[in-house]
Amino acid sequence: MKLDTFFSIILPSLASLGVVDAASGYATVDLSKTTGTAQFKASGFIYGWPDNGTSASTAIASNLVTDIKFNSNRAGGAQISAPGWAKKGYDGYIGRFNSALSNYRTTRKYGGDFLLLVHDLWGADGGNVGKFPGDNGNWSEMEAFLTQLCKDIKANNMLDGLVLDLWNEPDLTMFWAKSWDQFLGYSVRSYKIFKQNLPGTLISGPSMAHSANKNDKNWQAWAQAVSSNNTIPDIYSWHQIGAWEREPDSTMPDLNSLQKTYSLPSRPIDINEYASKDEQNPACTAFYIAQLERNNMRGLRSNWGGGAALHDSMANLVFRASGGTGGYVPNGEWWLYKYYAGMTGEKLATTGAKDRRFDVFATREEGVVKLIAGTRSVKAQYEVRISGLTALGLGKSGKVSVKTLRFDWSGDRGQVGGPVEVGVKDVAYENDEMTILVDPMANSTAYAYEFSGNKKGT
Repeated sequence: MKLDTFFSIILPSLASLGVVDAASGYATVDLSKTTGTAQFKASGFIYGWPDNGTSASTAIASNLVTDIKFNSNRAGGAQISAPGWAKKGYDGYIGRFNSALSNYRTTRKYGGDFLLLVHDLWGADGGNVGKFPGDNGNWSEMEAFLTQLCKDIKANNMLDGLVLDLWNEPDLTMFWAKSWDQFLGYSVRSYKIFKQNLPGTLISGPSMAHSANKNDKNWQAWAQAVSSNNTIPDIYSWHQIGAWEREPDSTMPDLNSLQKTYSLPSRPIDINEYASKDEQNPACTAFYIAQLERNNMRGLRSNWGGGAALHDSMANLVFRASGGTGGYVPNGEWWLYKYYAGMTGEKLATTGAKDRRFDVFATREEGVVKLIAGTRSVKAQYEVRISGLTALGLGKSGKVSVKTLRFDWSGDRGQVGGPVEVGVKDVAYENDEMTILVDPMANSTAYAYEFSGNKKGT
């Protein structure tokens, strides 16, 4: 056998069996343990709907929304000509409210929850806001603003599926340029006003840019304030944007510590913005999906568009063909979300790689296993170690036919088509365990693997 033939045939086969130790780490899947029914918790996004007056938008073809099992949207009329309440009172606010109303109606058309960004209606979407709630100890302007908002919500039948997101990233001065004590005052007061006027509507917070951290003074002060004032939100929320903010596996222990210290009850969690711009590719999306699903968090992907682009393209999952004049078409990342939407059945127990750079999400339905795997945008080999094959009715040793799919990426406006079928191979396993080597073509490439109990061993 020629040397090049050996490397092209023999080594990949050995690697699939875990013989070649070239991996940077490994993630695990336990086929014998399930963690609940798949709910596609990562299939939401911030903004991304074209505005249509106050009506639901029909610009984007419905199948592009339903095929990914879209479930939530977050918006509030930012970056349009209307400047918000802070600068022009009601006249500056109503245009933003109408934009949000259109987005709400689009979201509800597809059965999704709508997270209303109160700070955007105020006009605090970056830059010079002019004034903030509670300036100089005066809360009357805030009270007038929130009273009007509650009135408009009820008048336009916006209560179904509505979540009130009190303020976005208050720990960044571009969104809250006042003291932290003033923000806490706003948080407590706005909660009480909303609960008085819209008692059945869910409230989320604190929606900080910095993920939950038991040593963060802002998080500590917020936890103390909402606990002592009995204004604990119905949904805990924060952002996971970039490696500098860690990942849900790291932040959940810190949230648990804050809950214990400040007597905060368990609540659903929204990661209502996830992934930095350079993390929006199939590989890193698979990583985030795995993290969100493992920690039972609803996730809304970040939107890095500005101005009109913010209100379009489903947060860069689709784009207009023919140089912006044609209909909407999906990019490579959309195809990964579509595959994820087809991962029905029961979620399987998983762990990510110890270096936090590789992860896997897996489901099982009627004996068929599907899993997606991706790196946090690094081009490196990793293993997926799969245990419990006897749970599929297989023997403790034998072979399994594994189908591999590849998800390519050529940018936001790259129409790469659906997943590439790499092929089906028999993978040997022993002692109820199987190893798949993931060797990505690029740091943006994700993979899916499918197999079932179709070959029994010993």
